Amino acid sequence: MPLVYKTLTAQHAESWQALRFEGARDFPLGFLVTEGEAAAVSIERCREILNNGTLRGVFDETKLVGFCGFRREPLERTRHRAQIGPFFVAQDYQGCGAAQTMMQGAIEEARSNGIEQLELFVDTENHRAIAFYERQGFERVATHPDVTRIEGKRRDDYFYRLKIGD
Repeated sequence: MPLVYKTLTAQHAESWQALRFEGARDFPLGFLVTEGEAAAVSIERCREILNNGTLRGVFDETKLVGFCGFRREPLERTRHRAQIGPFFVAQDYQGCGAAQTMMQGAIEEARSNGIEQLELFVDTENHRAIAFYERQGFERVATHPDVTRIEGKRRDDYFYRLKIGD
């Protein structure tokens, strides 16, 4: 069965909670939340977050193997844009097309909803993610300095966009 992209709901709370913890623990440059903060979130809170409808997942049959945020801007003047992130695929599924499936799903969803620009932020030293986003056609627009601090160290992010419409 091929990998499938779809919106996450409260029924995916346990799987999403585990993946989010894995990401925060193993890939701190890809998450704003710390490992401790991820561990402290209750399953009830996970269900509430997922019920907001702003998270998507990639599934191998029924197993959630990756997730990404997908948030359309709500205001009339900005609703041509949507933000992607966080974007994470479980280690066992990295390099097998899961990230590609999820990104293509997000791009197609954006297109079908009249979104003309996808945007994301990525740590300037998250080289694997940067290479992936650039292969998808995202262009670096700016650097956002001192956006996070990990163990007291100031971290910068790059701001990327992908034009998918006029």
